Amino acid sequence: MKKNFLTLILFVAFISQAQEKKSGGKIFEKHPAIDLVDQFNAAFVAGDEAKLRSMVTDDFKFWTMNSMEPKPRTIDNMVSMSKTLSKNVLNLAIKNRGQAYSDAIEFKGANRVDVYTYKFLSGVVKNTGLILQIPRNSIFRVTKDGKKIMNVGISDSQLKWEKAMNANGTKKNGEIYIDHPHIAKARLLYAHILTGDLDAIRALYADNARISDVMNSEFDSFISPDKEIANLNEFLKEYEILNITESGYPDLLDYAGANTKTIISWWDFTVKNKKSGKIKKHSQHSQIVVNADGLIVREMYYYNAAHLPI
Repeated sequence: MKKNFLTLILFVAFISQAQEKKSGGKIFEKHPAIDLVDQFNAAFVAGDEAKLRSMVTDDFKFWTMNSMEPKPRTIDNMVSMSKTLSKNVLNLAIKNRGQAYSDAIEFKGANRVDVYTYKFLSGVVKNTGLILQIPRNSIFRVTKDGKKIMNVGISDSQLKWEKAMNANGTKKNGEIYIDHPHIAKARLLYAHILTGDLDAIRALYADNARISDVMNSEFDSFISPDKEIANLNEFLKEYEILNITESGYPDLLDYAGANTKTIISWWDFTVKNKKSGKIKKHSQHSQIVVNADGLIVREMYYYNAAHLPI
């Protein structure tokens, strides 16, 4: 028993010593190395070749850390990237991400300062209109005096950069049909709305379908088919739908790799307010997604409720 007690005392003492071990370095919220990195990012955004070259050591290298095979590249490559982006991206910026800020770390015994940044690269590509919003984490290694950058490892989304590159070209993502059996689902939906046949409307939906009145409800909110039928029932107590006509014709989108079909359509409604007798027309855009059985699993429709007669 005494032996076990002594063993416990020694174990606790060992843990205490481990917890009290001195730090292997110091972390700074403000540091000349952080100022240098901020100036470097500003020069990169501006496409300032002279400034960029003046801020790095002769053997400077950088890596794109989350590429398939990270390889060291030189200041020439960095300057080329800077010039390309500064010329082709509107409102190019590299800023702190949210409440994050850079940290400078002086590791014990290391003849350098490491600056960890948590940035966000943003802008709009001139030729394509693509909006860039790319989280960008980097580790800069700076000389001990905080005057030169020796190397940097950059981690950002290669998929987003690839998307930006691909936006300049042409790539198919499926096929569009002007005639297709599933297009009938859109036409039947609006035909049943015109006749007020709520049971027939409900039969077009899968039980787990999600429906959104995009312009007249909260962002990204959906309701069930049963709730939609209840809402339609209340709507038809106040309004009479006199006519619904196609504006143009529905298109069916068969996206590559998807097991559903999307039908987009445009409709013109003529609606009468039962109480006031006033009649107005309004337009509505509809997107429905049907599964392999032809049941609607998602619907998003767009109309301005302010256009209803009062």
